[in-house]
Amino acid sequence: MNDDERARDEVRTVLYVHGLESGPGGRKAQNLAAAGFRVVSELMPCGRRQIVRDPVVIAGGAALLAVVAASVARRSFLGVGLTIGLAYACAPLAQAGVMRRVVRRSLAVQTASLASHRIEAVVGSSFGGAIALELLSRGLWSGPTVLLCPAHALVAGRARLPVPPSLARLPDAVTSRIVVVHGLRDELVPVVDSQTLTDGSRARLVLVDDGHRLAKTATPSRLAEWIAMAQG
Repeated sequence: MNDDERARDEVRTVLYVHGLESGPGGRKAQNLAAAGFRVVSELMPCGRRQIVRDPVVIAGGAALLAVVAASVARRSFLGVGLTIGLAYACAPLAQAGVMRRVVRRSLAVQTASLASHRIEAVVGSSFGGAIALELLSRGLWSGPTVLLCPAHALVAGRARLPVPPSLARLPDAVTSRIVVVHGLRDELVPVVDSQTLTDGSRARLVLVDDGHRLAKTATPSRLAEWIAMAQG
């Protein structure tokens, strides 16, 4: 076996679950590839562009516009005002419903990825960390997992869902292969969210001097190191 063949044999397949407004070709995915991993990453319907193209969202918006248009046609300005007022009052519930749908559809994308590829480790970043946690909690994945500044509590709040409890409720055999990395200067997700998540479990919490995007620390070598920690 020559060096190139040996290098290919040593490459591990990683499922990268991207963040809310990033994508499969983002910097962390590129760094994973640079570290020698075969990266599997599918676009999730979680970004603004994907959400506004969702048929359910389009249908809801069209229905609202139709009601407003009908009121205007009847010169019922009271009806227009009531419709707009009701829409404004219901906006938080509608936004929560959209987020729940985004989570469901994103989870379906990653479930299909796990079924279609021989995955050896999962890396989830921010929103992707929340989706990776769902895979773990539902028993859809139990292998080595690296969560980068997971936004599980933030996503739960936006979707008006219960915040996922500590990883301590999962078996030790699963949590012993989970590494949670969080930036001490994270401006979006509080460090305490990851501390609470790992508290009482065998999951390892790695705190780094970085922000939410881990722009300085999520290098190819550090990503490889964190995956190695998760693999034991």
